[in-house]
Amino acid sequence: NKTSIEEENVNSLIKIAKEILECHPVPPRNVVGHSDIAPTRKKDPGELFDWHTLGKKGVGYWPERHKLKSEYKITEFNFEKALENYGYDITDSSAAITAFQRHFLPSNCGGQPDQKLFDKLEILTNNL
Repeated sequence: NKTSIEEENVNSLIKIAKEILECHPVPPRNVVGHSDIAPTRKKDPGELFDWHTLGKKGVGYWPERHKLKSEYKITEFNFEKALENYGYDITDSSAAITAFQRHFLPSNCGGQPDQKLFDKLEILTNNL
């Protein structure tokens, strides 16, 4: 459970972000953090940042399991290309994996690819 201060901070962020997005509309998937853009240099906002709540409130994108639009499957053989296609710099693949995990799999930020990463990336890339 969030403390009231944490809830207030998240609610304030959502309010400000929505105001900015009204003036400067961008697709939800383009609302990202420093680590998504520069995974080798930045670690913020980090795995404790509440992307899930922001996505549910219309700020950013938080994927839920949807019916996939295609049969494109993410595996250990194609996940790096899929990360790159989604927008991550894969020059340092471990940094890119960790950045992706911080954003979309915050309970698992070890920088190692696994089935959870493949599944989440599959949902993201198949539901653009």
